[in-house]
Amino acid sequence: MGVRDILLLVLTAGGFGSSFLFIAIVLPEVPPVTLTLARSAVALATLLLVLWLAGHRLPAPGPLWLHLGALGAASQVVPMILLSWGQQRIASGLAGIILGSVPVVTMVLAHIFIRDERMSMRGLFGALVGFGGVIAVIGAGVLGHANGELLAELAVFGSATGIAVANVLARHAGHLPPVVLAAGTQLAAVVMLVPLSLVIDRPWTLQPGAQAIGALVVLGVVGSALPGLMFYRLLKRVGATRASLAAYLVPVVAVVLGALVLDERLAWSTLLGMVLILIGALLVNRRITAPPSGS
Repeated sequence: MGVRDILLLVLTAGGFGSSFLFIAIVLPEVPPVTLTLARSAVALATLLLVLWLAGHRLPAPGPLWLHLGALGAASQVVPMILLSWGQQRIASGLAGIILGSVPVVTMVLAHIFIRDERMSMRGLFGALVGFGGVIAVIGAGVLGHANGELLAELAVFGSATGIAVANVLARHAGHLPPVVLAAGTQLAAVVMLVPLSLVIDRPWTLQPGAQAIGALVVLGVVGSALPGLMFYRLLKRVGATRASLAAYLVPVVAVVLGALVLDERLAWSTLLGMVLILIGALLVNRRITAPPSGS
C-alpha cells in the first residue's frame, strides 16, 4: 500500500476506534438498538451533506438497493446492535480482542468469493501474528475473566463476522463512488432500524442527557460516517483483506484513548502488541499474488 492508503487506514482505524469510548458514554442512557439507529441517522445526515457537496446522487430505485440493503444489514444493523449489546456485558478490551478477528474472517471469505484475493500461508500467518498483537495490546489477562459471558462473546464475534461479510459484499458494489456507497448503506440501515427501535426500545420513553446526546452526535460523525467513507475508498483502492487491517489498529486506538481520556496506564505488552500488529499487517499486505482490480 502507498502512503495515501496507509494514511486512510490509520484515519479509518482512528474513527472506528473512538467508537468504544462514545458507546460506553451513551449505553447507560440509550439501549443498543436505538443507539445504533441514532448513530446511523447522524452518519446518514453527514454523508448526505458530503454527497450533495460532491455533486453525486443516490442510485435510482432498482436491484442495486437489494445489495445496499444487504450491505447495510451486514455492516451496520447486525454488527452494531450485537457490539453494543455485548459491550454491556463484557469488558471493552475483550470486545476489542474479539473484533480483531475481522481480518482473519475477511481473508477466508475473500479467498472463497473474490477471485483476485487468494489466501496464502504467509497471509494466514500474518493474520495470526496480528491477532496475537491485538491480544497483547488489550492484555491477555482479560481473557481469564470471560467465564459466564459466552453469549456476549458470541455476540461480538457475530459483529466481527458481519463486518467481514460486509467487506466482501462491498467489493461487488465497487463501481459506485465511495460516498454513494456509504450513504446508500446508511440509508438502508436506518430504514431497517426505525421499526426495530420503535418495537424493542420505545425510544419516546428515553430521556438521555446532554452528554449522551453529544456523544451520539460525535459517534455518528467521527465514529461512523467519516471512517465509513474512508474505508469504502480504501476498499476500492486496495481490496477487502488489506482494508480490513484497520480492525487490527482499532483496539490500539481504543487503548490509547482510554489512557488519554480515562487516565489509564499502558502496560509494556501494549508496545509489544503494536509491533506484532505492524508485522502482521506487513505480512498480510504482501499476501496477494495479483493486485486487486482498481488498485
